Amino acid sequence: MPQSMLDVQLGTTVRSAGRAPTNGTYEFVEHVEPTDCTPPEDQRTVYLLRGEVLPKSPVCDKRCLWKLVDISYEIRPERDSTEYALKVVRGDNPDVPYPAGQKK
Repeated sequence: MPQSMLDVQLGTTVRSAGRAPTNGTYEFVEHVEPTDCTPPEDQRTVYLLRGEVLPKSPVCDKRCLWKLVDISYEIRPERDSTEYALKVVRGDNPDVPYPAGQKK
């Protein structure tokens, strides 16, 4: 039995609208409500960060079960804001004014 949120085991299932217990790839298992639709292969997996809400079925928008199939702590390119942070937050952009009280 898991000791904490970080000890989530592969194969853990979570319902739609539940929060992802850890960062990783979740795979569609089955619908919670009776339906005859099945998602295509390219829509059967989703990568979520810990705490994000698991989506409903991508085809019929009904609640379903998702299974944790891979635990990974990577930042996907579409979620990577490193370029913004380096340029704007850290001040690598010469157009960003320095905070008051600091000198160049």
